[in-house]
Amino acid sequence: DLITFMDKLSTEGEHTTNLEEVAIEDFADQIECTSLRDLDLRRRTGCTIIGYIEPKGNYIINPEADLKMEPKSKVIVLGRPEQIRKLNEMFHIG
Repeated sequence: DLITFMDKLSTEGEHTTNLEEVAIEDFADQIECTSLRDLDLRRRTGCTIIGYIEPKGNYIINPEADLKMEPKSKVIVLGRPEQIRKLNEMFHIG
């Protein structure tokens, strides 16, 4: 059920799902990327973008793929530990 699913999101472990907040500046080497679709994170890392935080702090849940990224904004991604590691390695995060 939903509560069990939410518990799985918040626990640590090799077979759980994790949330990660990533600053848009961490994607700086992706100069040609202007939208979330351009990042292509799902195909490249397996992570799914589930949220976007605008520079002013407004939250967009389940943002559209054509959303234009702004400096000082952040994305919230969902992924298994190995997918989060791949994201961090690919973009030299952390």
